[in-house]
Amino acid sequence: MKHGKIVGLGIFLEDIDSLVIADLHIGYEETLAEQGIHLPQSQYFKIKEAVEEMVEKTNPSRIIIDGDVKHEFGAATRQEWSEVLDLIEFLQENVKEIIVVRGNHDNFLIPILKRKGIELYDPFYAIENYYFTHGHKDLTIDAANYEYIILGHEHPAVSIRDELGIKYKFKCILEGKVNDQVVVILPALSPLMPGSSVNELDSGQLLSPYLRRIDISDFEVYVVDPEVGIYDFGKLKYLRSQYIEI
Repeated sequence: MKHGKIVGLGIFLEDIDSLVIADLHIGYEETLAEQGIHLPQSQYFKIKEAVEEMVEKTNPSRIIIDGDVKHEFGAATRQEWSEVLDLIEFLQENVKEIIVVRGNHDNFLIPILKRKGIELYDPFYAIENYYFTHGHKDLTIDAANYEYIILGHEHPAVSIRDELGIKYKFKCILEGKVNDQVVVILPALSPLMPGSSVNELDSGQLLSPYLRRIDISDFEVYVVDPEVGIYDFGKLKYLRSQYIEI
């Protein structure tokens, strides 16, 4: 990655000593249970373990969560209260500053954060040359003043087929230039969010209104998978074919 260091499913920005992650979707299992889909409530432990490993590797002074800390659109569930508070407590013990940017799932997150004295930034957070926003809304006019735009929301992934035609999906980080700005799109940290295969979608099918207005064909694709590792897959436009040998 040209701008920042990939660490797990996040990035570390050395010049501002910040670890950046997005789309934790804490509490998703409880939402699924209400729909009749019952999963063990084990995803939070995987999320926390991933965050612990990233913090240990980078030792950042600041962590930036770029939206969708929780999953339920309505009032926070008991699971969300418990698990979000637990994560905040861990982070407060290990980093100096916690920045949370509001995502579209973060309704009723403010009371949880207030319990720990954490502010919710809406619609963006900016520091030095960086502009962080979740991505479910278009950029504000302020974005033009910054060199780097960091987004979540899209849950980017790529799908590829092997020589037998078997399809595999991998989460990825996208990085590219739009005019004079560098745009980075982060994958979902949640294990229950496999992501959208951006190499199988037209621009008009992307989630983010900002991304629907630009051409991301020349964005670099960095596959990030806990089991496979980190790989540079080149430009997105070369992955937009029916058959890609691996």
